[in-house]
Amino acid sequence: MTPTKTYVEPGWKRPPSKDAILDEETYRKVLPIWVKACVDVILYLRAADASWRMVIAKRKIQPMMDWWIFGGRIFATDESLQHALVRKLKEEIGLADINPDRIPNEPLRIQMYKCAPDNSVILAPAFCLEITPAEYQQMQANLADSPEYSDLNALAPWAIAGNNGFHEALRDYASSLARHLGI
Repeated sequence: MTPTKTYVEPGWKRPPSKDAILDEETYRKVLPIWVKACVDVILYLRAADASWRMVIAKRKIQPMMDWWIFGGRIFATDESLQHALVRKLKEEIGLADINPDRIPNEPLRIQMYKCAPDNSVILAPAFCLEITPAEYQQMQANLADSPEYSDLNALAPWAIAGNNGFHEALRDYASSLARHLGI
C-alpha cells in the first residue's frame, strides 16, 4: 500500500497545540469532532479497446469543489468501510447493485485531508472497484442531472497522473491505480 499523504484544503491553518487549550479529558471528548473518517472509492473499468480507464467526475459543490473524484463517504460506526462505499455509491451516483464483496478488504491507499474552516482532519482509506461498461452507462444516465457531480469521464490513469490540471490527490490516486493494475 502507498504511504499516507496529507493534502491541505486552501485556507486551512494549523490548530494550536492541544496542550495549550485543552486538558487531556476534554481533548479526548472533542477529538471525534476534529478527526473524521470517510472512505473514498477509485472506480475503474476496462474500455472497449481493452485498456484500463479511471472513472472520474467533477464535483460541483463544497467541500473539494472542482476536484475530479468520487469521495467523502462518511461512514457510520455500525457499518464496514465496504458497506459505506456501497451505500454512498447508491446514494450519490445511483449504482444500486454493487455487492460489498466486490470491494477489496485492504485500501489501495490512505489519505489525510486537513479542512478549513474548522481545522478538522479527515482520514480516508481509498478502495478501488472495477465497474462494468453497463455500470458506467448507468452512471452516465444517473449523473445527467446530479447536483453534486458533472463531466463524467473514463481516462487512462497515466493521463490523469501526468496532468497538472488535476489536483495532486487525484494524480496520486491515478498513479496508485496504475501500479495496482500493472500498467
